[in-house]
Amino acid sequence: MYQVDLPPDPKEVAPTEARNQEKERQSRFFNVRTRVMGVDLEALNNQVEERKLQEATERSKKAAYGTNQVQYDLVAQMLEKEEAERTRRLAKKVQNFREQRQQLRNRREFDFWDSNQLWREFPAYLGDNAPYYGQASLQCFSGEDLERAACLRMQQEQFQYSLERQLQEQQQARVDENCTGKQRGLPGVT
Repeated sequence: MYQVDLPPDPKEVAPTEARNQEKERQSRFFNVRTRVMGVDLEALNNQVEERKLQEATERSKKAAYGTNQVQYDLVAQMLEKEEAERTRRLAKKVQNFREQRQQLRNRREFDFWDSNQLWREFPAYLGDNAPYYGQASLQCFSGEDLERAACLRMQQEQFQYSLERQLQEQQQARVDENCTGKQRGLPGVT
């Protein structure tokens, strides 16, 4: 009828266990005979070794990180130089393209902005029979010399020819004078 072998309830057992553990701890702590005075050197040495090992691993991590960082910096500098060179080459190509292909005279808008377009459209007066001049264009005026450039060129050629002829005549006269002077035997004539 009564069940004697039932396990005790954990909620009822937990406070009792906690009180028992606290009493054991206090008995160990406050017992003068079992208590050890001083420092546990072995535990302290273990702590020092652990600290040194931890510092050494941190130093090695920092050194590895530093070498990686230097390597990354070098790679970044090389990439920056390469990018700058690429940008410079591209700018040079763009400038060459602009100079060769995008000149002002090749643009469609060039004629719109050209104020002297009408002056260059027709050549200067070429003669009275030009087909694009009408009767009212007044291309020929009295006293105008249409052949002035040709006349000036001919005058210069004539002047050059006469100058060369005079120089030749003077040289011939000197040669003749030297010859006559030698025939007469006059000294000092050169």
